[in-house]
Amino acid sequence: MGYFSIGKKIIILSSFVLISSIGGVAVAKDFDTSPRDQAFLLSPKKTFEYYCSPCHGAKGKGDGTFFTIDLKPKPRNFLDTEYMKKRTDDQLIKSITDGSKSVDKSNLCPPWGKTLIEKRIKELVAFIRNLSAEEAEKPVVAAKEAVVEVKASGAFKSSVRWLFLVVITLALAIGAIGEWKKLRKESLPR
Repeated sequence: MGYFSIGKKIIILSSFVLISSIGGVAVAKDFDTSPRDQAFLLSPKKTFEYYCSPCHGAKGKGDGTFFTIDLKPKPRNFLDTEYMKKRTDDQLIKSITDGSKSVDKSNLCPPWGKTLIEKRIKELVAFIRNLSAEEAEKPVVAAKEAVVEVKASGAFKSSVRWLFLVVITLALAIGAIGEWKKLRKESLPR
């Protein structure tokens, strides 16, 4: 009467239960993080914008919306390359995880260790390091852009010269062909 034998039914049912439970665990892990946190944990940049930029600013200059004239000490400027060179990754990780007071800095920066996972904190450190690295590269990039601009203007001038030569050559060729046709008509017997 049955299409499958008892042994095959047990194997199929066991496989179905196993696959369903694995899928359930995977879905349950997604519910550990609220939808709001999921949106802000999509990338280190988004995490920085949500958790750090209110004080440190969107670009990390220390000029966020919570920055005021009387805030003592002022939020750290992550674009200060000299300061950032002195800080180790471990110090930055500890500062984010346990709050800046844990590294003998201001007590105003809260600990994010229970909010963010360790991997995201390390990614955040890399993002912050990248902010100061980009700032250090700006003069070099500006100098390179100036060189490229000079080359581009040289290339433009060269292109204009060649275009002028092509146009003049075509005009002369068309004029010569026209004159040749006139001469041919005149030389043919009527």
